[in-house]
Amino acid sequence: MSSQFDALQLYFNSLSEIKPLSREDMKVLWKKNKRDKKTFDTLVEQNYRLVVPIAKKFMKKGIDFMDLIEEGNMGLIKAVEKYDPKKNTAFSTYAVYWIEQYIRKAIENQAKTIRIPSHVWDALNLWMKTWNILRDKLNREPTVAEVSQKLKLNKKQTANLLKAATVFNGTSSLEAPISDDSDIFVKDIIVDDQVKSPESVTEVIRTNSDIGTALNHLPDREREIVRMRFGIGGIKPMSLESIGTVLKISRERVRQLELKAFKRLKGIFVRHGLVDKFNAGHMMLDSRTHKRDRRHSDKLAAVRKDRRKTDRRV
Repeated sequence: MSSQFDALQLYFNSLSEIKPLSREDMKVLWKKNKRDKKTFDTLVEQNYRLVVPIAKKFMKKGIDFMDLIEEGNMGLIKAVEKYDPKKNTAFSTYAVYWIEQYIRKAIENQAKTIRIPSHVWDALNLWMKTWNILRDKLNREPTVAEVSQKLKLNKKQTANLLKAATVFNGTSSLEAPISDDSDIFVKDIIVDDQVKSPESVTEVIRTNSDIGTALNHLPDREREIVRMRFGIGGIKPMSLESIGTVLKISRERVRQLELKAFKRLKGIFVRHGLVDKFNAGHMMLDSRTHKRDRRHSDKLAAVRKDRRKTDRRV
């Protein structure tokens, strides 16, 4: 504890030695090329103070305060790297997102040996906040039903959160049941650290058994195209051309509508907790390997041939 305090004290001492630049000087600095190491380092250094109050919000989450600050500083570096001063957004506002993301990831990956997915982590935080609000309002501990009703959660969502809470609160054995009268074990609900977040919309569609609920939020025609393309609902997967024949539209139009559906599904997946917001921002739309359309290639070759003939005539 003493060494941790010493490290914090040294860090705060070093912060106090950094002389803040004026607003005008910072504007000039942002206009310089960030590839210049000295400029980049100064921009980071001048904004270190942004990290501390954000890190304080995540104390008592199972990770040392100094470690939280260090992770937040990594997020700050990322923010400086990506920030565009030409856009009408203050850097401090922009940086908060990256600082929080890095701290949250650190907590998820380091605070527990058993990892809780980030979307469950966010839902769990919301549950705890709502529980505290209701406790203060009712002057007693609220029931599970009262909290889930306030959050408008169904039975399945409530059960999943309670399982996650059990893991978070420190169940040590993977073979332990999540409660005294439960036949569900901790090993059944944890996420392996080696399992990567879905990299594409198509991957989520292929690997999620309950995808039908998310698809219901798509417009009718887009939903039918996704359903037919992936063979959802007991049907065989269909080609773009076959779907076009069924819907009486061109193959290209089917492809366009499929792409529209994938774009919509990124947001739908976040709302349904299938992926977290951070990972959704980095997801590809389609990870399937496509064979080159020979008809398209033939048409392209014919166009090029015609152009060459025209050029010779000229």
